[in-house]
Amino acid sequence: MTKASLLSIFLTSSALPLSQALKCGHWYSHACLGDTDKRYDPEYTNDIAEQNELWEKQSGFWRVTRESDQAMAPFDPVDLTGVVGLPYDDNKAINFVNITLSGSRRYVHNYVIWPPAPQSFCDEYELLGVPSFFLALGGGVCGVNGFASFVERYDVSSYEKDGSLHPVGNALGFALDNGFAPAGENGEAFPVGDRTIVFVSSSERPDGGKILNSNSFIFLGDTYDLARSISESYNENTAEVISSISFLYSKMSGEDEFVNAINEGWNNFAVQDDVVSRGGSVPMAKECQGTSCPTEEDWCSLDPNCSESPYQEPNGRVKSGVVAGFSVAAAVVVIALVCAMFLHRLKQQKQRIKLNFAARVAETIDLRASTNMALTPDALRKEFEMVDSSGDGFLSKEDLWAFMSSGKAGTMSEKDFGALFNALDIDKNGQVDFLEFCHFLTVCGQEFDHAIATAKSAFKGTKQERMMRASVSLASSNVRRSQMLGQVTIDFDSDDPDESA
Repeated sequence: MTKASLLSIFLTSSALPLSQALKCGHWYSHACLGDTDKRYDPEYTNDIAEQNELWEKQSGFWRVTRESDQAMAPFDPVDLTGVVGLPYDDNKAINFVNITLSGSRRYVHNYVIWPPAPQSFCDEYELLGVPSFFLALGGGVCGVNGFASFVERYDVSSYEKDGSLHPVGNALGFALDNGFAPAGENGEAFPVGDRTIVFVSSSERPDGGKILNSNSFIFLGDTYDLARSISESYNENTAEVISSISFLYSKMSGEDEFVNAINEGWNNFAVQDDVVSRGGSVPMAKECQGTSCPTEEDWCSLDPNCSESPYQEPNGRVKSGVVAGFSVAAAVVVIALVCAMFLHRLKQQKQRIKLNFAARVAETIDLRASTNMALTPDALRKEFEMVDSSGDGFLSKEDLWAFMSSGKAGTMSEKDFGALFNALDIDKNGQVDFLEFCHFLTVCGQEFDHAIATAKSAFKGTKQERMMRASVSLASSNVRRSQMLGQVTIDFDSDDPDESA
């Protein structure tokens, strides 16, 4: 197995847990975006009141009166719902507003009650021949009966989780279809500071331009029971102020006062019963006054509690230090494995060459003596001189190769022979003297004992059997020597052994 394959296996096994849907915020990964950006924190509340306390202070029951007077809008009996106004004086209208919070949802119900139109208005348009049913809506009498309607608005907390709201839709009571109408993505409401809530939106002009609408709801006093709302509209193209109206909001004590005040307004302004039934019921019978309320699908188009936020925590990223640590650990493990394998194979090679050398020497030692007696100085000298074919007192590579190849110990590979010669040649001068020869035999003690024991066991038997084995051994030895001298070529000029097998 190569080093590259070992490294590949280790990296694959160690990286596998990290590659499976890594999560942020662990010791090995970067911090989560949600730790510093609440938009990405799925546990951060979507509750409107919890995101900003101004919304809680604004909720409840309010009496609303107009503070700034402006001329009654021109009356057009053909377009009662347009910008030209209704046959009533808006400056004298009263409003009762109920604001309710429910988790991530906000409900605004505005009951509007107009007093009867001024008698001067009735006389003017009667002289012009305008039918009476245009001058007092709902079948009333102009100058006698007032009118009632409602305006509703529905908002949800935003994915920004910063206290801002987005409109879901609205409803207008005097519209032909007074049911819920989706708002799309038009508009936003957000707290500013600790006393102001700002509402912004836009609407289309009849000429195709746009009207920009802004409403600032400002709390007054320490108890937050009074507030001023300033509504302004601008021509987007010219920045001209189309309208600017100020309203005073007074907090009411509760639902009973709220219901009683609405009933009193209907009675004081002589609003007919059939108009009252279309102007909003109190107490409310359902969550809206119109013919249709926002469905759950309408709410969930924007409600963060039942829709998917665009701010999703991305998959975690491994820290660079962890990657470096794993790389270093992988390299250390691979190096350790390679070293262990090298040392193991080197040990095997050493054991192998010592066994081969000891076995070859044992073939020429007098086996009738004990092992210790076999390794006498004279025996060793004779063995050395037998190997030294040139008789110069040194063993060359050629001498040693001829000796190792001529016996019954078997053939030796070039790698093992190179390692054997290097082990014998202690001073690395390219030849082995008698002391180096003896020193190597001393480190082959166990192997030499094993070789002697093996040779002695083979030496046993009848004289005829020993002579037969000797003849066969000699013949085999001669054949092997002839084959090796004729077929095997070794580079004896190289002093360095090949790497371990």
